[in-house]
Amino acid sequence: MLDEKYKKELEIKQKFNSDLASFRKVAYEENNLMPKRYCLVLTNLCNLACDFCYQIRTKQKNALNSEDWINLIKQLPDNSRVTLTGGEPLVFKNFRDVFTEATKRHECNLICNGLLLTEELIDFLLSSKNFKVLSISIDNRNNTIRKLANVKETKWDEKWSHAEKMMLYFQKRKVELGHPNCMLDSKTVVLDENAEDLFDIHKYCVEDLQCDTHSFQFLKGSPILGCDYMYKFDDIFTKSSAYKYQKWDEIKEQLYLVKKYNYEKKKVGFLHPKVDDLVGNQDPIDQKKLDLLNEIEHKKENFHPCAQPWSSVHINVDGTVFPCLAVSMGNIQDNSIKEIVYGEEFNKFRKTMRDEGTVEACNRCGWLQPNI
Repeated sequence: MLDEKYKKELEIKQKFNSDLASFRKVAYEENNLMPKRYCLVLTNLCNLACDFCYQIRTKQKNALNSEDWINLIKQLPDNSRVTLTGGEPLVFKNFRDVFTEATKRHECNLICNGLLLTEELIDFLLSSKNFKVLSISIDNRNNTIRKLANVKETKWDEKWSHAEKMMLYFQKRKVELGHPNCMLDSKTVVLDENAEDLFDIHKYCVEDLQCDTHSFQFLKGSPILGCDYMYKFDDIFTKSSAYKYQKWDEIKEQLYLVKKYNYEKKKVGFLHPKVDDLVGNQDPIDQKKLDLLNEIEHKKENFHPCAQPWSSVHINVDGTVFPCLAVSMGNIQDNSIKEIVYGEEFNKFRKTMRDEGTVEACNRCGWLQPNI
């Protein structure tokens, strides 16, 4: 049994996700609400050049500027969730102006690689009570996988050491500034290269770096998922092959160690897709559900119908609006976000998802909910 103090802490740490899940259910049933979550891809540029990154990192002539993003944010319903990401969002010119506008009426989180954080910037972020989550991508201890993926970066160790210090500074300052419930989250992509180290990575994140939460994300199965260039609508029905993990037994063993550790040490972890909470008890992870994350093909009968397109949208660097799948619904440089959400293309997409439940392009999507 979980003690009451930990239950309350757990509720706070899970609130960002649980609130969105509650809205998603209502939005799906009512079918007439504006989305709750807006993921803004501020830039496709990055201060790193990871060889495993799927994004196109050349500067786009039609990219939105800060005024464009601010105009969009002003159109969003009150109390929306705004995620600022990239590329590396902190390289975006006038990032602070966009952040300031986003946090006036909305809860906001930031996904970055951590290298460009400074004490002054962290104090600025924490000055807003609507800033809820700072997420840092960490693939292994000391992030050496990214070091190897950036062979031209000669000062990686020095830069990552700085990022570690900034995360510790963030945790100290949020208490000093009276913003203790702002979460520091770490995200790890599960790879064969780090399969045997997942438990060690988890301890590194929650012990050494003092992260409040740690998420394990599996390699997507379809290139259409969250892509930064658009596909044709009918492409969502094209079969794809997800990566088959070669060290799957090691991965499963490591994740069970994480779950037991979280229960014993009162830490919090997540799996994406969510086949287990990694908190709450020491029971083994449901092997049938967990094995879904290493299936090559998408079998829709194994998953609940997806309601994510009713609660969340992405806006790409060029203003293209798309749901979870990279199919254009319109562009905010041509129409308002409300016109796009209630427009013909988005209605067509939602009807398809309601009729189909999931489609081939949902292969290993992080929002999938197993029903087995």
